[in-house]
Amino acid sequence: MMDFHNHSLNRYESQQRHQEFLKLIEPTASPCYYMEAFFDGKLEWTEYVYTDYELQNLKDDAISCGFTFTVQEVVED
Repeated sequence: MMDFHNHSLNRYESQQRHQEFLKLIEPTASPCYYMEAFFDGKLEWTEYVYTDYELQNLKDDAISCGFTFTVQEVVED
């Protein structure tokens, strides 16, 4: 009986941690961006970006590979 209690308690605590994590990554927590990268004026790739960290990494990669790029903030209606 004690094993069931421990298991139930662990599941409850795990669910609580998961709920806290979901609160941290809500879409309203940070804006979404749409990035387009060009090489010699030709569109090479596009990407939706959801965090500032990811945006900075993509910008750094684009610059180091010789791409030009545009970034637009995506606004939800």
